[in-house]
Amino acid sequence: MFIRLFLLLLAISSLSAGRVPQLEERIIGGSDIEIEQAPWQVSLQVEGRHVCGGSIYSKDIIITAAHCLFDDDVRQQLDAKNFRISVGSSLKNSNESLVKVAAIKSHERFHDPPYKNDIAVMRLSEPLEFSNKVQPIPLADNNPRYGTPAFASGWGATSFELVFVNGSLKWSPTYPTHLQGVSLRIRSFFFMPQDIIYAGVFGQSGCRGDSGGPLVVDKQLVGVVSSGPKLCDGKGKFTSVPAFRNWILDAIKSF
Repeated sequence: MFIRLFLLLLAISSLSAGRVPQLEERIIGGSDIEIEQAPWQVSLQVEGRHVCGGSIYSKDIIITAAHCLFDDDVRQQLDAKNFRISVGSSLKNSNESLVKVAAIKSHERFHDPPYKNDIAVMRLSEPLEFSNKVQPIPLADNNPRYGTPAFASGWGATSFELVFVNGSLKWSPTYPTHLQGVSLRIRSFFFMPQDIIYAGVFGQSGCRGDSGGPLVVDKQLVGVVSSGPKLCDGKGKFTSVPAFRNWILDAIKSF
């Protein structure tokens, strides 16, 4: 009861100031970037709606997170025909360049929770035309060390606001239309699992909608956005690309 009263007073106080409190800025601590700054970034869309990010590996291959290929309950994998890939634009709702997907493959041992082996590849129905807005990114060979500068991008939630829903206060995410980018630091230690990379801190991280997108070090793909705290108020969890490099290459060959 005390917690509910506290949240109610907090919301009323903020509303009196003309704004509901924002817990965090996401891609947290980031800002608008142009697609030329991350030309490998793509938007995975289902029924015209952005659901996840992804990275261009080659003219017809996209790398993303396995959970992005499943329905909301992570129970059934969607068909390739359900997806469209938007490339070459900073705007997630741009229809300038949408490409159909011919085939998809998620890691055979992916499961939820807790998003283990959260990696997938997609083959496009037609090859991309490279330009300054559409470029591939190579796979990193090794996990970065603790403290290494990194860069993440995506169209994930940029803020959370307290709103009333059916008489209760709930955190509601706000999503940007324009691509966001943020500089991070690797937070993984050598004794952590090698198939996972942690990056970011409170105030700087990825969030809902960034899933599947790139974590980049020295213009190499080192991670794929996987998960994080519910309100994105801490370091994010990325699937390690170096750890799954062989799986990625074998999956591509299997198409």
